[in-house]
Amino acid sequence: MLYVGVLEAELFIPEARSKKERRRVVNSLKERARSRYKIAAAEVGDADRLQAATLAFATAAGSCTTVEETLDTIERLVYSGEAEVTWIRRAVRSAEELWD
Repeated sequence: MLYVGVLEAELFIPEARSKKERRRVVNSLKERARSRYKIAAAEVGDADRLQAATLAFATAAGSCTTVEETLDTIERLVYSGEAEVTWIRRAVRSAEELWD
């Protein structure tokens, strides 16, 4: 069985005084997630907000437990970064649920 997990996080980046500073924080977090955990990571919100960003992370595995553990790890990574977490949400679904 295939399971898919998505984690979405809204971040507040108080030290971002320019788009370059904001981009550095966002890109650093996305790259750490991609390289360490081999998951998909993307900025999904309005990139014009100077001190805020919305990021999404996605993973898939043959076990629901594996997907949950990966999302737990990503959540810890997001909370340990340079930005403050405004909100975070996640979902895990089986492939059967996605196709219905």
